Parts: sequence; structure tokens; C-alpha cells
Amino acid sequence: MKRPTASQIRAFNEVAATGSFSRAAKALAVSQPAITAQVRAMEEAHDVRLFDRVGTGAELTAIGERLYRHTRQMRDTEKEAAVILHSARTLTIGELVIAAGAPGPAMSLIAAFRAHYPGVRLAMHFGNWQHVVNAVRDRKCDLGILTEAPQADDIFREALFEQSLVALIPEGHPLSRRQEVSLSELMDHPLLFRSGQSQTQKRLNGVLTKSGLRPQPLLWLESREAIYEACAQGIGIGFMFDAASTRADRVCRVKIREITDFFPEYAFCLRSNQSLRPVEAFLNLARDMQSQRANHFAG
Repeated sequence: MKRPTASQIRAFNEVAATGSFSRAAKALAVSQPAITAQVRAMEEAHDVRLFDRVGTGAELTAIGERLYRHTRQMRDTEKEAAVILHSARTLTIGELVIAAGAPGPAMSLIAAFRAHYPGVRLAMHFGNWQHVVNAVRDRKCDLGILTEAPQADDIFREALFEQSLVALIPEGHPLSRRQEVSLSELMDHPLLFRSGQSQTQKRLNGVLTKSGLRPQPLLWLESREAIYEACAQGIGIGFMFDAASTRADRVCRVKIREITDFFPEYAFCLRSNQSLRPVEAFLNLARDMQSQRANHFAG
């Protein structure tokens, strides 16, 4: 039994729905002879007549009506698919999964994206540097936000802004009122270090080694939130990129004399995901916000 092709059924359904070969051709954005050829091929292959040609229109025969009852759902499905795809393109609907190393830089962008595209479902995951990189590479998320994002041929990255590495000093501490401290001064105080794949700790370790300093930290803590809370409780002095959190309670951010570099925060994704509409929209929004920030400081 020879089966009609999808193109033949599509042409047949459109003629049946519109009652005209010319209107069907216009709806499917093809020529009228192409529609006629598809319907004729199906009629000749099965030795049936599906339409009676009347004037400028077409009426279903009995076998045509029977066929249309069973196939018109395909036309409805195609129309629904077109609506869904159009909505996804215009970001009326969609989803975006983001992995980030710190909530501070990510949340301001998330808030702005949510305001612009409320129909897009957002999912957020937080983790250390390696966790975020792995999530992007394993396609568990669409986009990553990290300080010092990886450089690779298959990775696209866009700098969002630059930030400093600062000391977190508890309020009331003798050094908390200072504008700047040196690492050598901090060696006489309890220090809190990050464990695991922390870019903050890696950068700090590099400067400590270069300065010939070998501190013995009081605690090694897994997350920046734990570092911040320990500082807020007066347990010791920690370190953080200054944009990693918007918290300002019971802790003072103090510049470190030996660390004058700025560290870029990046949004990054697989190059194969760069053209995904939600990713593209997020990156465009990030660029706009960066431009506004630059103009603000320039003014």
C-alpha cells in the first residue's frame, strides 16, 4: 500500500480547509501549480477524486471528506507548532537555565531579564567555578556566569563588568575603618579561607605566594556565604570579590594594597548555544546594562 507523503496531505488539508487551490497556495507560501501537483499526485496514486472543481473553488468529494476528517488534526498540529515557535522566537514563552558562581552578579541580570521577558521560565543553579563550567560543557545549563570564565574554542564569553578582590572585616574590628590594608597586616589576625575550586582563593593564594606570606587560616569554608556569615559573626577576616554579594550587614569591605588588578565577570556559553533565542536575549540585555553602567560612570 503506497502511503501519501506529508507534503501531499498538507496540500490536501489546506485546500480542504480554505476551499480553494489558490488560497491554499497563499497560506503555504508556495505556487498554485505546486499545490495542484501534490493533490493530483495523491489522486492518481490511489485512483480517487478528492475534490470537485467548481468555479474558482474546490469542494470535497465523499472520499475527500472522509480523508479530511482523519487528517485535519495534522493541520491543527502544524498551526499550533507555528504558534509555539513564533512565541519562542519573540520570547513570549521559553526557558533559560543559568549556572553562576555568585548570586550578586547574577541576580541583577536575572531581575532585569525577568522584567523584560516574564513569559520565559528561569532556572538558577549556584556552585563553585568547576561546577559551573561543567554544567555549561555538559549542557545541563544554557549559560554560565563566572569570574575568569574559561577560554576555549568552543566557548563564547562576554565580559559583564570588572570587580576587585577585597578583605571582609567584621564591624568594630580595629581594621574595619581603614580604606586600605596590606596582607602583611592581616597575618596577625584570624583568617577565613575558601576550600574547593574557588577563584577567589586561587587569586588570593597567588598574591600571598608572590609576597612570600604563608598564613595559617583559622577555618577553611566551602562557600562565600559561609565566609560572609563567619565574618559577620566576628570569627575572622575573609576575602571576596566585591560584587559577589550585595550584603552589607556587620561587615566592611576594605581594599587590599597588594591587589590592584580588576577581575572581569563573564557570561559564557557553548558557541553552539550562542544563537539560542533566550541566550541571545540575555547577552544583549547584559550588554545594554554594561553600556548604561559605563555611561553612568563616565558622566
